[in-house]
Amino acid sequence: MGKNGLLEQEIATERLILRPWMESDAESLYKYANDPAIGQPAGWPPHTSVEDSLNVIRTVFSAPETYAVVLRE
Repeated sequence: MGKNGLLEQEIATERLILRPWMESDAESLYKYANDPAIGQPAGWPPHTSVEDSLNVIRTVFSAPETYAVVLRE
């Protein structure tokens, strides 16, 4: 944890990694977020481009305690 109490590094298990969002996640986020069945039930419109997803990462997902869950390879 960082000095502000927020996760600054990753937490890993055998199968998953919990870490802050990175701009390089935009393409992967778009693959999920462009599906109307994903975002609309949560109250947000489908993403229309990778740039749209990048903007969400830079604004919404940059908030404290907002983390990406990634499968370990």
